[in-house]
Amino acid sequence: MNPTLRSVRAETIRTGGPSRLWTVVVPAAVLVPVVITFGIALIAEAFARIPGQISVLQVTTSNAAYWVITITVTLVGVAAADGQAGENRYGAAEHTRVAIRNPWAVLVGRWVFYGALGAAVAAATLIVVLCALPLIAPTVYGPVSMTDDVGRRLLWTVPLLALFAAGAGVGVGALTRSPLGATGAILVWAFVVETAAGYLPSGATLQRFLPMLNAVYATGQDTVLVPPWGRAAALLYTCSVFTAIFLIAVVERTIRK
Repeated sequence: MNPTLRSVRAETIRTGGPSRLWTVVVPAAVLVPVVITFGIALIAEAFARIPGQISVLQVTTSNAAYWVITITVTLVGVAAADGQAGENRYGAAEHTRVAIRNPWAVLVGRWVFYGALGAAVAAATLIVVLCALPLIAPTVYGPVSMTDDVGRRLLWTVPLLALFAAGAGVGVGALTRSPLGATGAILVWAFVVETAAGYLPSGATLQRFLPMLNAVYATGQDTVLVPPWGRAAALLYTCSVFTAIFLIAVVERTIRK
């Protein structure tokens, strides 16, 4: 059997059953952005229905999927990083090296596994959000639609970003070799570093080049800061950064072997 396919099959078997992937990460990737998005929508709808008290502007599709992009895509990277770094437990890495001689094939197989899973989870979560928002909050989120220009762009860019985020997660997991360290590195970068960068000298300029900002912008969502290029270039840039992390890990593992 092809070594990459063997790696995919091995990861499928390893993560089967009540693993962290299925009991923690995947449910969180779906439920956390859905709960936050719907919670905000219900509060906004309640305020909008108070006659003559508060003016609430309608929200379009270009402002409806922020939490899916940031949380779901980030947690796909976390799942991949945890799965890759987990091979260092109980001497599993030695068994992997004996079973699959090509070090790059193991990493590619895990990218395929977590990338396909992450893209499916991201697409499903996005569809739930875009379909449900106009139903639960019609006054505020009535214009949200899967079929407008932004909605159609979301349907392919968000799964694509999840796919490449999985590659970056595998890379981080291979470089850190610690599930806790890999998970912490991704979460701190996505939710702390990219925000804190704005407080540095010329931070606003720096933030325009950070991958998560470019990811949100690339999907068609409105952002306060705009990268120095168009949405297509922002998508290419983000995917290139994620791929570079994976390739660094491949080179490091090949040299180490």
